[in-house]
Amino acid sequence: MDRLLPEKRVYLKSGDDVAHVRLTPLTQAAACAGGVLLAGWTLTATALSVAALSGPEGGTSTTVVRGMHESRIAELTEQRAAYAAAAEEARVRAEQATALLAAQQADLIALTETATEAQTAGEDMHAKLDARARELAEREADLAASVERLAAVERSAVAREMEAEDLVRTVSLLLDNLDRTAADRDMMAAEVAAFDEVKTALETRAILAEQQQERVFTRLEQAVEGGIAELDGVFQRAGTDVDALMDQLQGSYVGQGGPEVMSEDEEAHLIMQNPQAARLMLLLGQIDQLNMRRIAMERMPFDHPVAGPHRTSSRFGNRRDPINGRIRRHEGLDFAGPVGTAITAAAEGTVTYANRQGAYGNVVKIRHAFGFETVYAHLHRIHVAVGDEVTRGDRIGDMGSTGRSTGSHLHYEIRLGGEPVDPMTYLKAAEDVL
Repeated sequence: MDRLLPEKRVYLKSGDDVAHVRLTPLTQAAACAGGVLLAGWTLTATALSVAALSGPEGGTSTTVVRGMHESRIAELTEQRAAYAAAAEEARVRAEQATALLAAQQADLIALTETATEAQTAGEDMHAKLDARARELAEREADLAASVERLAAVERSAVAREMEAEDLVRTVSLLLDNLDRTAADRDMMAAEVAAFDEVKTALETRAILAEQQQERVFTRLEQAVEGGIAELDGVFQRAGTDVDALMDQLQGSYVGQGGPEVMSEDEEAHLIMQNPQAARLMLLLGQIDQLNMRRIAMERMPFDHPVAGPHRTSSRFGNRRDPINGRIRRHEGLDFAGPVGTAITAAAEGTVTYANRQGAYGNVVKIRHAFGFETVYAHLHRIHVAVGDEVTRGDRIGDMGSTGRSTGSHLHYEIRLGGEPVDPMTYLKAAEDVL
């Protein structure tokens, strides 16, 4: 059946819309069968009519048949008119469809006409229809491929849209980062400005500190130099060789240790790199010299031994003895005062004697550095013992009148190398210092 009645398609276009009607082999067979039945019925009716007209009752029957034919012809005429009207209406609709299809419908009309001719032409038309069907199949395949490509394009578009969204997010993030960077830059600029202000303030403070340091250095140098000069004056008034005294004092310090000291080369390099350091080192050396002189002052009998109201009742040298009136050498100074007046050590040292000794009465002897010894006689009471270490100003006894004495007083001696020296020399030498 497919070879005799192949499948046919009729395409109709209206505007931009295209529709088609598919005529399957079964549909075509049904249409042919209907046509055959209609033709058979027509022939049968005609034969019956002719037979009736040929019978005995021909005249009347003829009239009846004629009437029937006329009725039938009238009906057929009406049907033809209806068919003609329907055909005309179909023609009008076809013309309208043809006008809408325009140039592209020409191929479809040609195909329709070819299909109509193929119904009578036979196999040749079937071949053409098969070719056309294959072409349409190819076009459908192309359409499917186009749809696939369109889907791929859509997927690509979606991917690009996603990429665009990612790009938008990236750009947004970059813009946010740029905003934050700008804010950070502004903050850093503010911090730099604040740092510059702090730097300026610190530089100003450094300059002020340097000026203050310069003033402090100057004052220290002046104070140290003044102290050294003042103490040297005391030693010189006391008749002491300062250089020899310093050498002797330094020789008594033989211990080792302490912080690491730079070599002369390192010291010279430091001086070249930092003159202020050289100045500081010189000042430290002067302070060391001053301390050495103060140590010497602490160890030499420059302090006054009477810590209370008193007067000088007898000086060093030859004098008339207050008891027998003879001229005798007085090897110390006498300071008169109330009994119990505090007697203090004139310098630091070690007690070598603390007891009664003949005419001296109660006496205390203290050994000091550099060969000095001090003697405190006629004490009312002794407050130290042999071996005690005392410092300048420590109370060692009370003023009294023990031994060969005419009244309450202190007999005070200074001995250097075992020989008595005038204590007033040392007291006057240090009276503006101590």
